[in-house]
Amino acid sequence: MKIGLTSITTTFLLAALIFCSEFALQAQPINHLYLNPGSNTGKKSPDPNADQQLEFLKNLYSENLEKIKEMINGKEYEPYYVRSDVKPLLLPEKKRRASLSTKTRLFENLTLEYDTFLDEIIFTDTSRTVNYRFPQISLNKDLIDGFVLYFDNGSMTFRNFRQPDCSALRLQEGFYEVAYEGKSSLLIQHRSTYYQKEGLDNYQYSPRFYISTGQGFYVIKSAKELLAMFGSKAHLVKAFMHSSRVKIRRADKDQIVSILKYYDSI
Repeated sequence: MKIGLTSITTTFLLAALIFCSEFALQAQPINHLYLNPGSNTGKKSPDPNADQQLEFLKNLYSENLEKIKEMINGKEYEPYYVRSDVKPLLLPEKKRRASLSTKTRLFENLTLEYDTFLDEIIFTDTSRTVNYRFPQISLNKDLIDGFVLYFDNGSMTFRNFRQPDCSALRLQEGFYEVAYEGKSSLLIQHRSTYYQKEGLDNYQYSPRFYISTGQGFYVIKSAKELLAMFGSKAHLVKAFMHSSRVKIRRADKDQIVSILKYYDSI
């Protein structure tokens, strides 16, 4: 089920409930609204069909509130890095839209950021302002299966890895970008490390690349470690890396994905 969250507000839902309730009553055929034959007051008695429709609308209203409640579940987020040279946010200057999935729903057209130091998803509520700014909420990651950030030149898909799967896959709990998924796989842990510079808190972006060829994920730091994962195909992959001029220590996401795609193809 797809939910456009930013367009749904409590005020709108209340107005919709009132409007639809009145419309439902007015739309009934005249023989569904009757006068009490034992009374000369002229008051209309409620029709069971109209009651059912009103009950349906109330349930729909409550359901929408529950959807919003499920989405906005977390704690208030305060930017703690305002004096830092580098923000621990993932691509903070790039415009994006986002979607988020739970076990039961897909929410779309959201304003999300990812804090790489805290491993948290930050939701910005653009429907209201508090103290002249949009409030931000650090969402409860236990409820979230994954999220996607959409940029003008591409997208990044994240999955929430939890126990007990993490132990079997040799991963820490948290959000990882699923950069490639075939016979082999590449996950990226977008993270920041803390340090002090001239007495001020700072954060250094330090992503980790995790590669799997079917036996769990491993952090690869050298070409030797990478080639050891390819078994009997290592010499072919080595030749491909040489012809493509890929150096593992300086390789970016696209270069590593090209290696894994080649390995899968042979």
